[in-house]
Amino acid sequence: MNPVNLAPDYAAHPMLDPGHLQRDQIGARGLMRMYLNMSRDQESHNRHLNRLLNPIEAPQTLRENLEAARRYFVDTNAYLHEVVQLLGAPARKSLAMDPEVAATNEMLGLLDLSFRGDTPRVRFEAQRKLYLAKLLFDIDHDPGIQNGPEHKAYFENILDRELWVHASRMKPVDIYYDIGADGVSMEINTRKTAPNQERWRFYLMRLRRTARRRKPIHVYHYACRFKREVAPFAYKEGAAQYEVHEKPIWEHLHERRSGSVLSKMIRKGEVHPRKIQDIIGAMFIVKDEREVGALQEVLFDVFGGPLRWKDRVNTIGHPEERARLHPQSGRGYEVLKSDVDVLHTPAEGEGEQYIFSVEVQIYTVEGYLRTVHSGHYANHQAMKLRQFLEGLLPPLFPVGIYGREAIERCMEDVSVATPRDVLAQPA
Repeated sequence: MNPVNLAPDYAAHPMLDPGHLQRDQIGARGLMRMYLNMSRDQESHNRHLNRLLNPIEAPQTLRENLEAARRYFVDTNAYLHEVVQLLGAPARKSLAMDPEVAATNEMLGLLDLSFRGDTPRVRFEAQRKLYLAKLLFDIDHDPGIQNGPEHKAYFENILDRELWVHASRMKPVDIYYDIGADGVSMEINTRKTAPNQERWRFYLMRLRRTARRRKPIHVYHYACRFKREVAPFAYKEGAAQYEVHEKPIWEHLHERRSGSVLSKMIRKGEVHPRKIQDIIGAMFIVKDEREVGALQEVLFDVFGGPLRWKDRVNTIGHPEERARLHPQSGRGYEVLKSDVDVLHTPAEGEGEQYIFSVEVQIYTVEGYLRTVHSGHYANHQAMKLRQFLEGLLPPLFPVGIYGREAIERCMEDVSVATPRDVLAQPA
């Protein structure tokens, strides 16, 4: 197991650096001037809030601005709480936010704690809360995020017109499966052949034959998701039957659930929400490797040909391409993954056309069941959780504040997590 880097690069997110106000003298003086000006009177206080929260031509009252800011600070509390809940009980206690910082949900108070807090931990946590709330605000006000539901609907409308019009009606199909003797391959049947087999219910559609396609394509599952909305699957150990069941994510945040986007920005060192490529994602599960290629060819035709597709990774036909995925991806993880650029006209029909991207993943039934079989799923989810927390814990909980021993203990707890421990892992 590779050691965790507990000294993150703060270049993209300098306000997560506990020493930021000492290192960036210009920025620190600017924040101090803001703090002193806001402390003078309500008019000055509101002027700074208006510059932060509203277009210059559309100022709001102090009461309105305090409430708008409060929602982002409360969401920051909820976000950090949910990250900590992914850890074991001892770690949760050691990383829990200082009560005074948690209770302070207005900017002036957090600036005061950032400069005048009693301890380095209080000062850092106030600084961190200000910055994470700012990132949540940025995400809410990014056009790609704001238009995400419209983009998802447009992508699905294209599929309805060009793809699903050629499909038969859904019918339920039960697949019984178990891990093969080699520990990687799957043994799949349409009826139960062994006592320990698990059963997964799919809803099968057949894409009919056309002049260009001699054989039908069996689509066992299709889903499209907006990154703010749902996680596709929650595993329950020992269930008699499984099927894809969508569930809300980050449900303790307000109606704009930006936790997944925020996590990825921190892990990837991105400051612009628009650089997160998988805001819209689509997943297809088909019968076998031949149908993976056939469906990709159909989608090429629907979305303008191969020139519209980029960053393709095919670990089904080319296992060596797994190196382009996360280095901890299991040797049995098989997917054809790529991004398609979709040309779009704004909903009102006015304005310039523009492109948005959708991440498309195509699995075989065997490849998908490998990822959700309880024997593989636990390991896969433990790896995903560890990957998730390796990218979040060091910048959000720096060792200079919380201690190296505490953070290393957190990562050790994750490395030995049981399946039940990792069920809540965010998408």
